[in-house]
Amino acid sequence: MSTERAHPSGVPDPAGKPYRVRGVWLDRFRYRWFGMLEVEGEDGRLRLPMTGTIAQWFRPGEEVWVALGAGADPQALTFDAYALWRAVDGEWIPVWPMYQASFVLERSSPLSTAPLYRYAVRAREAGLESDFEAIIDLEQHHYASEAEILARWWCPEDRTWAEANARPQCPRCRRPMRFGDLKDATRASRFLVLTLEERMPYEPLYIGYVRIDPPIPLMHRRLPDGSVQPHFRQAIFPPEWFEPPFWPERYEEELQRERPELTPFDLWWESQEIALRVCDTRVARLARVVVHPDYRADGLGQLALRAAIAWIRERRIPEMRRPKVLLETIAQMARYNPFMERAGFRYLGDTASGRPVLVYPLTEEAQPYLERFYETDPVARAHRGRLYRPAFRPVEPLAGPIRLRHVTYRYESLLRLAGVARPVQEVLEAFGVQERAIQKIVLKDVSLTIHPQQVVALIGASGAGKTTLLRLLLGAAARRGEAPLPRGAIRALYALQAGSIEVPENIRAAAYLPGEVEPEFGEETLLEALYRRTGDEVLAIEVLNVAGIADAVLYRARFSELSTGQKERARIAYLLAARPNLLLIDEFAAHLDPAMALRVARKVAALCRAHGITLIAATHRPEVLQGLEPDLTVLIGYGLFRVLPRSGEPEAPAR
Repeated sequence: MSTERAHPSGVPDPAGKPYRVRGVWLDRFRYRWFGMLEVEGEDGRLRLPMTGTIAQWFRPGEEVWVALGAGADPQALTFDAYALWRAVDGEWIPVWPMYQASFVLERSSPLSTAPLYRYAVRAREAGLESDFEAIIDLEQHHYASEAEILARWWCPEDRTWAEANARPQCPRCRRPMRFGDLKDATRASRFLVLTLEERMPYEPLYIGYVRIDPPIPLMHRRLPDGSVQPHFRQAIFPPEWFEPPFWPERYEEELQRERPELTPFDLWWESQEIALRVCDTRVARLARVVVHPDYRADGLGQLALRAAIAWIRERRIPEMRRPKVLLETIAQMARYNPFMERAGFRYLGDTASGRPVLVYPLTEEAQPYLERFYETDPVARAHRGRLYRPAFRPVEPLAGPIRLRHVTYRYESLLRLAGVARPVQEVLEAFGVQERAIQKIVLKDVSLTIHPQQVVALIGASGAGKTTLLRLLLGAAARRGEAPLPRGAIRALYALQAGSIEVPENIRAAAYLPGEVEPEFGEETLLEALYRRTGDEVLAIEVLNVAGIADAVLYRARFSELSTGQKERARIAYLLAARPNLLLIDEFAAHLDPAMALRVARKVAALCRAHGITLIAATHRPEVLQGLEPDLTVLIGYGLFRVLPRSGEPEAPAR
């Protein structure tokens, strides 16, 4: 950047003063979270502590504006004692303090639009050692592999390096090591972390991060006929948007000839130093967007993108120089997850290696180039910027209502003391327990109509008859030959004793009744089992996402390797994969924490309503009822049977 450019017309803070950059100090061991910028002005020199990831982008002679905070000591400035702007083409660009902003994601009822719950998220640029430890942990969730080591660590005592995914001890002095760097990041990489501002004690603080880099130096497009179009971005947008790129590999060979004494690490560091000085593009690249697995598939990926876009626009990330007009990404997962397209990204085509390229126009300046591309390019005319195609399509709804008429069900059993150990018999006899017949009515003269596509919640105490009602409904579906029943003597529990249940001819039921009717995963991974059930890998991923399993690591886990809560979500995904028009679930979300239970209930109910599925779920949890927003709530309790319509509708008479 030339130092001869005009002084910006305004000042960002009247209390500040102009300075010029004299130099940058970096410690390559800890540059991610510590560095120093030295500036000089009429009042002398200042040493401004900041992260090395920001300081390294400055050049000697640059004009900056510095405003010191009240009470700040100019001879011993701290991270929070000043604000800094840099002059770029007649504008002041905010640089320090580091970017941070609050975002709110509200999840509302699809029926009433009333808010059900919300996420209050703080997005800020990573600048603490703890931020990068959290990034490592999140990255393991996303790309975990026993063979992949993500980070380098260093010892402040002897400067020893080590590679590990969690903070190791120094192999020499046995002291805890410090974070050094992420192995697959470059010096140009900038990170934005997302934290929950409002959370339950059991919820994590860090729920995601975004990594932004300069654009890829070279990119070619593979066409449907197999040929390759070189430099295809420059055929769509002005070539100068992508120049000069961050391309350290371009300088390595020459630098190695000039300085053969450099170690491989020093060579790479110095090559990047040159690339940082020259890089100045109008495009940013989304290199990573990672959300904690428990919070994916609920819109937080889109929130992370929204936060990153605001950061890039305000701070011109990563270089903090020319204004950004375009955000690009290369993301294979975009074929299987639509969150990027939902956030406004548009598909350009596949790279020469077959990976999808998507872009987001950051300004109106980029929009006409995109529209011209979609109108004139033969391949782009076909896809019009759309890559993802949903696989879960509406099912054929029930052709008519389910009608229960005067259904009565009683359990009968005979208690015997024969064969019981004598001491136990004596205890039972002391309590007056003798051989006797037990008869218990759980459903009495029940009449109920369930209309197609309704969401129905069964509530009541344990043992009151909720499971019995689900059994009878499944038994009625089985008589049509469209539902699985357990083998053995327990099948008798699914048969009517009195009354009738009418179901439509096109009924296709899927059910989960713990211990009786359960999905069969075998030894296959989750994704394999659901692919076998659906024959469609996109559909398999969609139903896993709806059920709250959006972690690629869990896709390859076996059912037996999951936690209790993950198993419950996997079972729900298995049921949805069958694309039934009647879904019966007993003890819905019983093993999920309250926040997760609410999220899963909301998503499952929304999918059922949108795709024509009638859902009948038994639960005793208020957060599940809140998420389901049932059309009918059926209260069952030891002969009591009451139908409670949705709020605002008249209550059905008690029976």
